[in-house]
Amino acid sequence: MLALVIWRTLIVGSRILAFVFFASFFRHWLFVVVGCHYLLMFALVFYQLRFANQRLMNRVVYNIVTPLVYIFDFCVNWLKGPTTYWYVMCYVPMFCENVLMSGLVLWYASSTPSQAWYIVPGCVCVMVMFPLGVLVQLAYYRYCHPKVTPRVNPSRKETRVEPSEQQTRQSKRSWRWTWSEFRGEVIIANSRRR
Repeated sequence: MLALVIWRTLIVGSRILAFVFFASFFRHWLFVVVGCHYLLMFALVFYQLRFANQRLMNRVVYNIVTPLVYIFDFCVNWLKGPTTYWYVMCYVPMFCENVLMSGLVLWYASSTPSQAWYIVPGCVCVMVMFPLGVLVQLAYYRYCHPKVTPRVNPSRKETRVEPSEQQTRQSKRSWRWTWSEFRGEVIIANSRRR
């Protein structure tokens, strides 16, 4: 739980800091950045829901609300299967936007005669917190979020939780999937839900 809280705090904190610094210098341009990110995430959610088996009303609400949440962090996935590609598709643009906004803030602040003392450390925090959050997330999924099956040892009368051999093989294989294999697995997993 602690790793999950640290991961979310670093990623969302980095995003909010980037927005605050950018808005303090460029005010209304923040709406352009947020609007472009919303449209990008809307396209991602729309693509994602093509594979989901949801009612029309759920799709409409999900298509409108979820991209608003994705402005700050990717945290909702309705599809079965690994979420590695979804995280990459959300986090790469998010990190690029953070770096771009921080870079513009540093450039603008360096051109003013008296910049605030917290601008440079704040922008460095924005650029460091996000990758650190991703590293904590990777550690969380690697060590704290295993796919396990309970097994009962009849001689000891206790339940031990160990990953099965198939789950271990499957989790190792999922890191090496190509996009087409991933997409095929998502389509198959969601067609079974019908």
